Amino acid sequence: MGRLFVCGVCGHVAFGTAPEFCPVCHSPKDKFAENAEAIKPAEKEGKEKHVPVVAVTKGCGLIPGACQDVHIKVGSIPHPMTAEHSIQWIDVYLNKIYVARYMLTPASLQAAVSVHFKTDQQGTVTVIEHCNLHGTWSVEAVL
Repeated sequence: MGRLFVCGVCGHVAFGTAPEFCPVCHSPKDKFAENAEAIKPAEKEGKEKHVPVVAVTKGCGLIPGACQDVHIKVGSIPHPMTAEHSIQWIDVYLNKIYVARYMLTPASLQAAVSVHFKTDQQGTVTVIEHCNLHGTWSVEAVL
């Protein structure tokens, strides 16, 4: 995965180098720390409930002809969404560049989102999710 830098305020993960300002919480670069172990390996115990599952659809039901969908759920076995144990956020990157964060509240939501990329976008989608008890996990898929 290369060098990883983590924002000490919001947990955002930056690839390669720390940004001047966090794209999520706007904290300055000095709030980032390099952490090679920021993302749990996909083979680690508990992966069934933590490694995101991604499905890329080259069409879109909401905006036909204008986008391609990336459907994301956390875990091949659904992750719990309780006040005590939940997925707090899901971040999406295209070619290692941050594009969106989805904040999740356990009382109302499942650990799943859909992202609508423009049809001309290409490359690798990286999804990073954060569990309040078990840390940060990631997966990649081709758009």
